[in-house]
Amino acid sequence: MVHTQRSSLFALLLLTAPLFSHTQDEDHQRQYIRWYNEQLSRSSSNVNTSLDANSQSVKPTREAELEIDQAWFTVNSSVSFGLEVWAQSYACHKCDLMFIAHLHGLSTSSLPVNCTHKTDLRLVRVHPGGHQEQVCRFQRTFRENGDYWVFIDFPGPGEDYLIQCEILEANDPPVAELPILYVLLGLVALALCYVAAKYAYRYLRRVAANRQDSMEVTSVRDGGDVMNMSHGSGTIKETDTDEASKPDVESQVIKPRLRSLDTFRGLTLVLMIFVNYGGGRYWFFEHAPWNGLYVADLVFPWFVFIMGVSINFSFKSMLKHSWGAPRVTWRLVWRAAKLFAIGFMLGTHHYQADFRKVRLLGVLQRLALTYLISSLVHYCFVRKFDSHQDRKWAPVRDVILYLPEWGVNLAILAFHLGIVYGLPVPGCPTGYVGPGGLSDSGRHWNCTGGATQYVDSLLLGSRHMYQWPTPQAVYQTSVPFDPEGFLGTLSCVFLCFLGIQCGRIFQTFQDHKQRVVRFLAWAAILGALAAFFTKCSQNDGWIPPNKNLWSLSYTLVTACFAFILLSALYVLIDVLSIWKGQPFIYPGMNSIVIYCCSEMFYKQFPISWVVSENHLNLLLLSVWGAAVWTAFAYWLFRKKIFIAL
Repeated sequence: MVHTQRSSLFALLLLTAPLFSHTQDEDHQRQYIRWYNEQLSRSSSNVNTSLDANSQSVKPTREAELEIDQAWFTVNSSVSFGLEVWAQSYACHKCDLMFIAHLHGLSTSSLPVNCTHKTDLRLVRVHPGGHQEQVCRFQRTFRENGDYWVFIDFPGPGEDYLIQCEILEANDPPVAELPILYVLLGLVALALCYVAAKYAYRYLRRVAANRQDSMEVTSVRDGGDVMNMSHGSGTIKETDTDEASKPDVESQVIKPRLRSLDTFRGLTLVLMIFVNYGGGRYWFFEHAPWNGLYVADLVFPWFVFIMGVSINFSFKSMLKHSWGAPRVTWRLVWRAAKLFAIGFMLGTHHYQADFRKVRLLGVLQRLALTYLISSLVHYCFVRKFDSHQDRKWAPVRDVILYLPEWGVNLAILAFHLGIVYGLPVPGCPTGYVGPGGLSDSGRHWNCTGGATQYVDSLLLGSRHMYQWPTPQAVYQTSVPFDPEGFLGTLSCVFLCFLGIQCGRIFQTFQDHKQRVVRFLAWAAILGALAAFFTKCSQNDGWIPPNKNLWSLSYTLVTACFAFILLSALYVLIDVLSIWKGQPFIYPGMNSIVIYCCSEMFYKQFPISWVVSENHLNLLLLSVWGAAVWTAFAYWLFRKKIFIAL
C-alpha cells in the first residue's frame, strides 16, 4: 500500500468524523455511517486506502469498487493516539500476524480485508519504548462487499479497551455463493428442457410413423398391390428404418465400452476445464495453498485412478491377441513417450521456449511417468485368465493372486515415505513437509516441501521447476516448487495401482452386486486409513493431505472418493440404465484431444472474452468454456472420430 493525499473536502471529513463517534448508541453509529458513505460518494477525489513504507500511515478512501473476495473494514477512532493494524488469514497455518497499516488518532480509516478465510485482525497501541498493547481483536470471516465498522472511544472508569471494540456490519451484502445456485438451477433447467424436447420429438416421430403405416394399409385394402407388401415394399422398408427400430449410433459405438468409466473420465475432464478456466474465482474451486483438499485437488488424482482402471482393459486386449513381451513393452514405452512429449509442448505454448529455464515436468509428464512405471510393474504379474474360483479364498482372489504386485507397489510407496521423512536437507529439519515462507514464524523460509523440493532441485535444477507454486501467495515463499516433480510421482504410482485394483474387480467378478460391494469396501478401508493418518485434521495429522507433495493421506482420500463416485456411476449407468452418461461420456471418449484443445485455446474467442470482474460473470464464462469443449466432444462422437495415444 502507498500513502496518498486527500482533497480538502475529505480532510474536513477526517477532522469532523470522530465527533460523531463519542456516543456508543448503535443508531447514532449507523446514522454516522450513512452520512460518511454519502460524503464518500459525493467526493470526486477519492483514492485507494494505502500504506506508505516511509510514513506508514493510512488515510481512508474508497475510490473504486472492491475487488472480488474483499470487504471494507473501517476504524472510527476518537482517541488521540495512533493504532497499528496487524492481521493474518487462517489459511496461513502457523503464521505470525503481519503489520498492515498505521492509523492516526482522531480519524476514520478504511482498509480492504480478504473474505476467503477466517481472519485474525488486531488493533494495537504502541507505547513509547516499543511496548505494544492490544486494543481490539477480531476473529471472523468477513462477507464479500461487506462494510464493517469499529468505533474506538475513550473507555470509562474501570472499563477495558476491548469493551469499546464491538464490530458493526453497516450493510447486508448478498451471499457471494448465490451465483453458484443460480447457475446450477439454470443447468438443471436446460437439461430438463433438453429431455422434454427429446421425448416430444420422438413422440411426434412415432405418431407420424403410425399415421403413415395407417395410410399405407388403407391404400392396400382399397386395391393396392398386396404382393408388394408381402415381399416388402418401399414403404415397409422405410418403416423398418424408423428411429424406434433402427440401432442408435450411440449404442453402436459405446456398447463394448464400460460407460460408467467413460463418464467418470469425462466428468473429471469437464471439472478440470472448469477449474482451469477460473471456476468463477471462488477460492474453493482452486487448489489449496498447501495442506487441505479443495475441488481442484480432486481432478488430477481421479485421472490417475481412471488410468489405472483402464490399464486392465488395455492388457486384456493385448493378451487376447497374444502379444509378445517386446511388442507389449514397446507399446508401453512409446505411449508414455508420446504423452510426455505432448505435455512438454503444451507447457511451452504460452511463450517461446527457452531451454535454459523451460519447465520440464507437468500434468501430462507425470501421467506419462506414472503410466510407464505402473504398466511395467503390472505386466510382470498380469494373468491372462481368472483362476482359483473354487478355493476358499476365491472371494478375495483379486488380492491374493496379486500379492507380489502389491509388494512391489508398497515398496515403491515405502521408498517415497523414506525419502520424504528421512532424507537430510541442508538448512532444513529432517522430515520437514511444511510450506516454508511465513509458516512456523518464518524459521524455515526456504524449506518449501522439504526433501521433495530438494530432490527435484538436484535432478531438474531450480530454473526448470515451477516458479509460481500455490503457497507463494499465502505463505510468501520465494523458492520454486514443482507440484508434478519426480518424488511425488512415486506416490502417484501407488494411486494408479489402486485404480488397477479397481479394474481387476471388473475383470474378476461379473456380478453387479459383488462389484459394488467391493468398491464400497475399498472406499471404507482407504477412507479409514486416510482419517487415521490425518487425524481428521487439515494440518495437525501425522501425514496431512497435500496435493503438492502428493502425500500418502492425499492418495488415500482421493482414491476413496474415486471408488465411491465410480460405484455410483456404475449403478446408475451400467446396472440400472437410468442414465447414459450424457453429456460427460463424450469428452470421456476423446479425453486427450479435449484436454489439449482446452489448454491451447482457452484465451481465444469463443472460449473466452473480457467480462466485468464479478463471480457471476466469471462463473458463467467458466461454465461456457467447459460447455464448448463438451459440445466439441459430442461433434467428434457423431463423426465417429476417436483419437487415443
